[in-house]
Amino acid sequence: MGYEIVRLTSKGQMTIPVSICRQLRLREGDNLIVAVEGNTIRLQKLEPVRPLDENDPIWGLIGSGESGLSDVAENHDRYLAPC
Repeated sequence: MGYEIVRLTSKGQMTIPVSICRQLRLREGDNLIVAVEGNTIRLQKLEPVRPLDENDPIWGLIGSGESGLSDVAENHDRYLAPC
């Protein structure tokens, strides 16, 4: 695993080297996740999520489950939220 040295501007900006952009297929407008781990800054390409197609089989599952609860529509957040 190689590395590149980049310089931070007075505005806190840096340029990602072309070799890394090519390797990760980064393009203008792509989003990156920035995380701090100790004294390390980690950048990760955020892969766009493809919306579900109207023919996706998952749509056939909607409403097929039975919870036995009559108020799920009104209180779904309460049922999903951790204690």
